[in-house]
Amino acid sequence: MERWTVRGRTQRLGGRGITMRTRLHALFLTVMLLSTATATLAQPPTAGEQVALTEDMAWTEDGSMNGHVVVEAGATLTVSANITMTDGSSITVAEGGTLDLQSGSLASEDLDAGRMVNSLPTTTVSVNFGNLSETGVVQLQFDHTIPANTLFNVTLGNTTVSAAGESNVQFNTPLEGETLTFTFTSYYFTPTYLEWVQAIHSGGTTVRVQATDLVSENAPLYWFDSGYDVVVNGQLNAVNSVLQGANISCENNCRFNNATLTGSAPVMVANSTSIEVVDSMIAGSRTDEDIVLHDEATIVYTNTVGTGGTTDAWVRLLSERVIHTNIPGGSLDITGLGWSGSNWNDLTDDVGNVVLVSNQPTNEHKRIVQWMDGAGVEHTENATITLSITSNWGVFSTTVPAPRTAHGSINLQLPYVDVVELAPEATTATVNKSIGFMMTVQNSGTAEANANFRCYVDGNDADTAPSTITVTIGAGDTEVVPVTWYGYSAGDVELSCRPFLPTALDAISADIHDAEGASMASVTWEYAEEIEDAPLIIYATVVLTFVVIALGIAQARKPEHQSKSYDDPASLDVEDEDVTEDNDEATDEGEEDGDESTPDE
Repeated sequence: MERWTVRGRTQRLGGRGITMRTRLHALFLTVMLLSTATATLAQPPTAGEQVALTEDMAWTEDGSMNGHVVVEAGATLTVSANITMTDGSSITVAEGGTLDLQSGSLASEDLDAGRMVNSLPTTTVSVNFGNLSETGVVQLQFDHTIPANTLFNVTLGNTTVSAAGESNVQFNTPLEGETLTFTFTSYYFTPTYLEWVQAIHSGGTTVRVQATDLVSENAPLYWFDSGYDVVVNGQLNAVNSVLQGANISCENNCRFNNATLTGSAPVMVANSTSIEVVDSMIAGSRTDEDIVLHDEATIVYTNTVGTGGTTDAWVRLLSERVIHTNIPGGSLDITGLGWSGSNWNDLTDDVGNVVLVSNQPTNEHKRIVQWMDGAGVEHTENATITLSITSNWGVFSTTVPAPRTAHGSINLQLPYVDVVELAPEATTATVNKSIGFMMTVQNSGTAEANANFRCYVDGNDADTAPSTITVTIGAGDTEVVPVTWYGYSAGDVELSCRPFLPTALDAISADIHDAEGASMASVTWEYAEEIEDAPLIIYATVVLTFVVIALGIAQARKPEHQSKSYDDPASLDVEDEDVTEDNDEATDEGEEDGDESTPDE
């Protein structure tokens, strides 16, 4: 069976009764203190009366108690006798009072317990009634009727009886002093408890053996409810004594030395109080723990035998698990929390807090942070919590051991970024041009940031290059960044720059940046000066350039002069033809080019 299932089941069986009993007792105690008369008792009350002890008293003779006793401040009640407690009775030790059990016992008259006979497919229970009769009937009583359609057999010797559809079974058997061993074989998963076994013999005489006195194998003993209350707001000392079937609440200090607690667990120990258990024995618990330490209660547990098996010797149970952080809307990754090692994800609320585990009976396995198991091995949860927040400034994250207190704190290391100075390269600038400046930024926080910055004029975005300035700046560092600023109108203009915060960090804006930023002294933007003769100079330059180009073209097209012999008429004619052809070509080109050039004559 899974441990958490058993823990949940027994918590419902025992936890509900404990809670109701505690509330009813608190109400009853208030009424009782208002209505009881001061008295001294040499013997416990027997008629249901309500008595307050205001001076020392000792119960030294065996007897029964039926009623309610309050040991007031300054008084001590010493019990050194065997007292049988009527169901519903109580002893309350007020603050400043003392209950001393010295070689005495307080035993419930009704032990409400059972042995679970289907925790494994096969279990055995043994009993010996002694030599009663040659023949008789033995009956076994269960805590509920077993469904008719299930497998649930009980075997004695060679006889097997089906318990399906029944709340008890019986066998005819000799009762001559032999040990009777019953074997339970089942395929039924609802916890089933054997409450008692009884023998009926000659003349209808019965002998009943309760579950607490049965010998068993693989049939652990469970207690369903207590018979009486012991509420300690002062001091309890139990030395060489027995408490049987008690519901013990240590709202202040309790000490057990060489004591036996049977069916009196769990002992509830309130926050900030203490319990000492030395050389003692605890047998049978109504839950999966013998002792429950609430929050910061302390324990000394030495040389003591507990219920064992699946029942822890003691656990530390937190009332709740609340985490306080500096990150509203932060992400939490929880790993290995509690007795069960649970994992899940969560988010902090709008002020950075989160209730990881509330105070509910069904989630106690997530609230147990320390425990000693049934074998005496001590354990501590090994849980971690990662808190993070993600933005374009970076991922800020930390992983820490989960706090083992009802309220714990986890804080992220964060940057704190601001602009400390803007230094322009000049105090005047030309309209439609730019001016450079140096921006000094610092991070006085404890985490690096990939921070963004923007600059503004009269509350509007300024035209800068880059428009969004990104600077990676380590914790405690200062950086100087060059920026270019463009202006498009004349006048004195003041520029300011500040961190540009991503929306993901809005909830913690005051913790990570200075929203004011910094401003530079006014820069005067002016239009460039115009010169009056500038158009004439430009015109003359253009004309001169045109003339130079034209002369260059003409020079390039001028034919080369060669020496010719005029004595040869043929030679002269050829030269004339060449000149004529050159003139014709030049004329044609001149017409095409718009008479841009004229051939040499």
